[in-house]
Amino acid sequence: METYNFTSIICPIMTSAKLVKENGDIVDGPKVYADVTFAINLVMDFIILWATARLAGIRVIYFRLLTAALLGAIYSVLYLYLAMTFYYSMPAKILFSCLLLIVGLAPHTWNDFKKALVYFYGISFAVAGASIAASYLMVAPGQGFKFSYLWLLAGAIFALLIGIYGEKYLLRRIVPNLLRFGVELRFGPQKCNGQGFLDTGNGLKDPLTKRPVVVAEYDFLKQCLPEDFQQAFDYTGDEDDILDRLSESSWANRLRVIPFSSIGKKNGILVGIRADTILVNTGRKNVSHNNVVVGIYRDKLSRDGSYHLLIPSEIMNQG
Repeated sequence: METYNFTSIICPIMTSAKLVKENGDIVDGPKVYADVTFAINLVMDFIILWATARLAGIRVIYFRLLTAALLGAIYSVLYLYLAMTFYYSMPAKILFSCLLLIVGLAPHTWNDFKKALVYFYGISFAVAGASIAASYLMVAPGQGFKFSYLWLLAGAIFALLIGIYGEKYLLRRIVPNLLRFGVELRFGPQKCNGQGFLDTGNGLKDPLTKRPVVVAEYDFLKQCLPEDFQQAFDYTGDEDDILDRLSESSWANRLRVIPFSSIGKKNGILVGIRADTILVNTGRKNVSHNNVVVGIYRDKLSRDGSYHLLIPSEIMNQG
């Protein structure tokens, strides 16, 4: 005497025990039992929470995921008897989904929680879409509606694929594209155009102005540098000799020396030059800064050559 309910936001498909009214009479709907409802929602909630943790970059603790999935399954079973109460209104469902994320993922910061919440709903809706798509593929034209657990299987497999491959695709394809911007450096009449990558870990500062430093590949900047500066920079002597030669070049007034520390090198020195303007194209607007120091990096910043500069986040925030 149960009928199906497709309104849950905790699991793509949830069952409810109701009597169906037809022409004023109460008739039996398709039978689905509480234990089946519990098992289905336990598995689906666990998989969705696991995939959410993977995409959000949160450490997976299976005991916490199982606890949250158990809460979700219990919530689903209680829906069979309390469907019309406030506890299953839209605000209550959203609050309960937040509780599941806190219990299952234990996000450490507010940003982690917001990111996990977006992934959770995105995966839930994607899984629901996969389940509905499977229903259309499996039902022949003209055939009446008939529930099949294969729909749920299709949704579960889709969620597993998101968890297994979604993280790699997100990190290798989507995130890099979101953090890559067109950049133009101007040195008087000279312009260097290329791709820059937003580097939140870039904490380099110009000792004189205390402003953030952009790091750029030497090969990328070379076209904008005067010949005597290139010859001095290409000199194979020690750092002091190179600095002496650079200080005698035509761009001595643009020269900067930036101290830095990194793994394997505690007291390094990065040669920098002052650019008249940096222009970053974010897609919506151009972020422009004057008199930005550009640190010159001799090697490649990107293995595949997809970007040539590292843009400190402070430059983007100030735009």
